[in-house]
Amino acid sequence: MPKLNKFNIEIETGKTGTDLPVHFTINNHKLPLEDIQGGVGPSETFCGGFEIRSFAHSLTLVGPESGRWDIQKMKVDYDCEHTPPYSVVFGAVTLDETTEVNIWQDPPLPTWDV
Repeated sequence: MPKLNKFNIEIETGKTGTDLPVHFTINNHKLPLEDIQGGVGPSETFCGGFEIRSFAHSLTLVGPESGRWDIQKMKVDYDCEHTPPYSVVFGAVTLDETTEVNIWQDPPLPTWDV
């Protein structure tokens, strides 16, 4: 498991958005995203990130404290130690005050031609 230096997330909201701040958890510690742009209202796009510099045993996007949040698509860019940067795209999900979604993905395995 590589050390996660930083991650950035781009979220496309569906029909139901929220006006509450966006939070994530890293190893069960809830934090707000930083360097935010855009919004999480209906059909809006939100971007944010966080400099972690730690091992990510778990990394989740947390649902709003009240109401629902329909996410159409998420793209997460990971900057890990000793591995090239990589991105993962996630499909649609609906979050509420009782749910969160796992956004941690290990780096892709090295490949080579034989």
